[in-house]
Amino acid sequence: MDLGVVLRILLLVGIAVLLFIPTFWSIRDVAYRSFPSFKTKVVWFAVVTLLPPVGGMVYFLIGRDRNKKGSEPRP
Repeated sequence: MDLGVVLRILLLVGIAVLLFIPTFWSIRDVAYRSFPSFKTKVVWFAVVTLLPPVGGMVYFLIGRDRNKKGSEPRP
């Protein structure tokens, strides 16, 4: 294999990993954070898992701030 091809493959893999970091991070956050209702938690979990990596970014931009009122992640 040519070195250019190997570098392009490594670049694509690196970009894919960077894109999916918010998804994995938000799945963990949804699992450990308390929500006002179980239904809200299930909806956010579905959004995050069904729309990677957009769902993870949407959760951190919109969903996480809404749930800060009186709820902190459990250790």
